[in-house]
Amino acid sequence: MSDLLSHERDDRGVHTLTFRRPEVRNALNPRAFTDLIEACGGVATDPDARAMVLTGEGVAFSAGGDFEALQDLLDGDRDNAVAELRHANEGIKAIAGLPVPTVAAVNGDAFGGGAAVALSTDFRIMSDAARLGFVFSRLGLSGADTGATWWLNRLVGPARAMEIVTLGAVYSADEALAAGLVTEVAPTGSFDTAVNAFAERLASLAPLATRGNKAALDRIEQRSLAEHLDLEAEIQAEAICSEDFREGLEATRSKRTPSFRGN
Repeated sequence: MSDLLSHERDDRGVHTLTFRRPEVRNALNPRAFTDLIEACGGVATDPDARAMVLTGEGVAFSAGGDFEALQDLLDGDRDNAVAELRHANEGIKAIAGLPVPTVAAVNGDAFGGGAAVALSTDFRIMSDAARLGFVFSRLGLSGADTGATWWLNRLVGPARAMEIVTLGAVYSADEALAAGLVTEVAPTGSFDTAVNAFAERLASLAPLATRGNKAALDRIEQRSLAEHLDLEAEIQAEAICSEDFREGLEATRSKRTPSFRGN
């Protein structure tokens, strides 16, 4: 991994990816997305992975697009711009396509593409001092960038999404929580503790069941009820036939905490 993104894995199976450009508030350039794609590949191929946490070093989660990279796009032609944007989008797909639960630990401001990256995770824990900003319009850009419009439409509906990207909305942590954009807000002083506790909760769950939840919810809008019920039956049957279900049932009967192993 390059110096733009670190990748660590603990003994719980929790992978932590950290943007490491604090001098530019973890602004995103093509190389950062390349590293992100590679790191997500490592998570996806880890059979014992339980969760992935994505965060930023320093005072920001990510300021969004790197100005030098944006200038290069401005100086180039349309075909180059499309190619670079699609490369960034592969990073979004890599996060969203992970089979394990993903968490954005929004330690500081997440603006533009940085906000979109945060929304591409399953859960978002936000510092009470951080802001979430969809400021594309303030630069003369569309909010149709790195999946921002897709995630916003899914989270808050089309009318509110249109308002957010058109007016360049910036949310405080409490406002983002009230809008349904984040999962939890944690005090800055205990932010790392809150993120670790959330990751611990995810790591303690039955992996097959958790992965089944993601598979069931993925592209759910494209399936009919009948198709979805068939998929649910397949997913639940796998969980029912697992040793983890046996453990969960026995633990419940014995009134103890289950210990799930992922088989």
